[in-house]
Amino acid sequence: MSLLDRARSTLPTPATSREPRDWLQLAIAAGYGAVGAITLGLVLIVPVMAAWAADPHSTTSWTDALSFSGDGWALAHRGHVAVAAGASHSVTFAPLVLTALAVVFARMAAKAMLTHLSGRSGAWWEGPSSYILGYVVAGLVITGLALSGPAHPNLVTVLPGAIVVGAAGCAWALLRSDEPVAEQAKTFVDDHLSLSTRRALRPATQGVLGYLGIGAVIVLVLAVTHASQVGELNGQLQPGILGGVVLWVGQLAALPNLALWAGGWATGASVQLGAVSVGSTSVHGGVLPMIPVLGAVPGAGPLPTGTNLAPLLPVLLGCFVGHRALSNLTTYASLKTKVVTAAQAAGLTALIVLVLSWLSTAGVSGGSLDYIGPSLLIVPLLVVELLLGALVATLFLHWKRALRR
Repeated sequence: MSLLDRARSTLPTPATSREPRDWLQLAIAAGYGAVGAITLGLVLIVPVMAAWAADPHSTTSWTDALSFSGDGWALAHRGHVAVAAGASHSVTFAPLVLTALAVVFARMAAKAMLTHLSGRSGAWWEGPSSYILGYVVAGLVITGLALSGPAHPNLVTVLPGAIVVGAAGCAWALLRSDEPVAEQAKTFVDDHLSLSTRRALRPATQGVLGYLGIGAVIVLVLAVTHASQVGELNGQLQPGILGGVVLWVGQLAALPNLALWAGGWATGASVQLGAVSVGSTSVHGGVLPMIPVLGAVPGAGPLPTGTNLAPLLPVLLGCFVGHRALSNLTTYASLKTKVVTAAQAAGLTALIVLVLSWLSTAGVSGGSLDYIGPSLLIVPLLVVELLLGALVATLFLHWKRALRR
């Protein structure tokens, strides 16, 4: 027998049989998913019931007040909530701080689930899939119970956001865990994703943070330069101590939304605030709701000179993403490898930002505030600008390193 034959005969043969699924363990994994969903509902009960108890003029029963926590759960997962049964007006608004909190709770429950599954056999995806299913089902039950209150969440619209949040929390737990199931998941990813894609993941994450940073700076500049208008609106509302706390906590929870809208404006896409449209060079006026933070929106008319250069910011962000993507490559890597890695990092950045932008959009159907968020032009503009910046950085760095040889 030849040496090659002997080598082949010593290779392990893949197992053709699989042990039957342990349905009890998978049911427990789904239970952990339910715990992750219920935790956010329990957290929301505290401020809702505190506000109800502290308001002496409230005519709402405690059961109706309790249902508001289910409405909040639905909103956090970008569900639509009708103000009354059969009403034509429904609210869509996911404060992303609350959505991020839901992801954190989902990750904590998923981490405990992975520890429980450490000794099971079978496909690695069965436990996480059961977890996500449990999260979604429990979320639908929570929002379903809220139907007994004055507001009525739409269960169908809750489904996509619940899947995204449950999957994000589970993926985060898998990424940070050393349990056997997590190691199998990482091996699966390594086997099915190219090396350039894996190298692009970290620069893409840094690019998303950079995008949020750009938007946050724009929001801060607007808030500082329009502080008097914000204060005037707050004074006109006269919310009182408790109402003021609730109002400003809600606005702080929406800061990531504002940062994403401002980042979308920086791409050159207009931002729609109902009847108000904020373009790259001018603002088309209209009526806005009396929310203090909206006092920072510039008045109708042309914007200051230089705002039309804002699309350079996403291009520069693309340069940063491309630079970070190339930092993990050797000097002698081919130009093709560098271009592919940088382009994938820019593409992943755009994909994550667009998903977050979708989560951040808001609106009240049947009125002038039917859509709040960046226009659809953000999709092509963001992709082109990030790719352009990444490719420019790649070509420049490749040329610069070539001169040193």
